[in-house]
Amino acid sequence: MKSTKRTLWVLAVAVAALTLVSHYRSPLPRRWTEVRHGWLFRSAQIPAANVAAVLRDERIDLVIDLSDDPTDPDFEPEAVAAHALGVRYLHAPVSSRAADAIVSYAHAVAAIAQAHARGERVLVHCEIGHRRSAAAVALYARLVEHEPPPVAYRELYRYADARAAWQASMQEFLEQNLPELEARVSAELAQ
Repeated sequence: MKSTKRTLWVLAVAVAALTLVSHYRSPLPRRWTEVRHGWLFRSAQIPAANVAAVLRDERIDLVIDLSDDPTDPDFEPEAVAAHALGVRYLHAPVSSRAADAIVSYAHAVAAIAQAHARGERVLVHCEIGHRRSAAAVALYARLVEHEPPPVAYRELYRYADARAAWQASMQEFLEQNLPELEARVSAELAQ
């Protein structure tokens, strides 16, 4: 009787250990968030050592990188890993110039919409994972899902510091440029 209990206990421990090992996932980047259930995620830059595992484990089909410095060596591993895994990689740098930001945000929103239409999983990120990625996701909600501003722009506040004022200025920037953003997204989706 004791040997049977011991055998069952050993088997239970072995099964638990195998379950843990088989469900192990690479550490996710900072601010990893599932914005839309099962397909749209946002985060900070993925650490170089984890990028291939995160893209593979999370079954990402498209990475949209909104970081502004394509020459930074921290960003190269992501593009290389994405290519090796067959994951599409789009760099749409959002700079401080309004005209450039409008083009990049519109490009990102159109790419999100196209990927969603194909049933793909999308990761939108910037360096820190709380401003540019939030703006792109909020803009997607506003332009493609037609969410009203209070709902769409909630994403701007997800990781916000209560003392920061950028959320209101970003919302104002997006709303002021909404007609141009909408026209650019529509043109890209029509292609």
